[in-house]
Amino acid sequence: MVETAYNLPLVSIALCTYNGEKYIAQQLDSILSQSYTTLEIIILDDCSTDQTFAILTEYQNRDTRIKLFLNEKNLGFNANFTKCLSLCQGDFIAIADQDDIWHEGKIAVLQANIKDNYLIYHNSAYIDERNVATGKTTRSHHRFVNGNCAINLVYFNCVSGHACLISKEFLQMVDPIPANFYYDWWLAYTAACYGKIAYIDEVLVNHRLHKESSTANDKTEPQQLRPEHLKLFIAHPSTPAPLRNLLQKLLAAYLDKRPRAFSFKLFLLLLENSRELLYIRKKSIFSRFKFLINESRSHKYLNNE
Repeated sequence: MVETAYNLPLVSIALCTYNGEKYIAQQLDSILSQSYTTLEIIILDDCSTDQTFAILTEYQNRDTRIKLFLNEKNLGFNANFTKCLSLCQGDFIAIADQDDIWHEGKIAVLQANIKDNYLIYHNSAYIDERNVATGKTTRSHHRFVNGNCAINLVYFNCVSGHACLISKEFLQMVDPIPANFYYDWWLAYTAACYGKIAYIDEVLVNHRLHKESSTANDKTEPQQLRPEHLKLFIAHPSTPAPLRNLLQKLLAAYLDKRPRAFSFKLFLLLLENSRELLYIRKKSIFSRFKFLINESRSHKYLNNE
């Protein structure tokens, strides 16, 4: 364990940046103001074309805890994130988005509560482009999970990267993040397979929602990705055997759907397991039933309505 004179473990902040000049200063100010000061701040810029790197360089000159790196070519988010994690030397790693604002006790609270878990995460409040609170938090539309909860993370993810603290030990156990999958979802699912994921019910980040964010620009229909996601979870080496069996049945049912057909086989399988599979997303009974119907219809039929 890396220790300091105060006998506190080193926490690495992994911050990936790309064209973030609009909000990056606010985020850095909030990170540098953390009450937990035993930090290294690893910043990896993915060839920004605006003033992001100039701003980062200015902050690096102010605080020796900042270690700034620049890619030779644009890697894209997942590859950039994986590289950033590899540069972290701390016993724990906190993931930072470039456009959020952290509460000053965020790292202290997470580090004190992670215990023997591989990953701990928290609730976040939403703000807009002008730093105005929307009045909603992640809890407004998600339920949170702990422990052996991998089945709950198959269809929906409640663990945002910006809310996570993970142990360096855990990284050695995580298979490479698939190129077309969300890194935070992959980390959360892996930790859940080991029963080593914990949630703390505190708002520790003001998470910014704006039209330029990567999530806001993701227009992919979830139903179209479902078979590929199921294949990834089935192949995951830590997926528990009973869950792998269910995922294989689900995948087979998805692949059996015919154009313009409704799969009763898939509908009944989803209905039987809906309490666990749909637990995370807060939905009315009507919305859940509609979800099951839509999942059981062919993509071609949905797209041609």
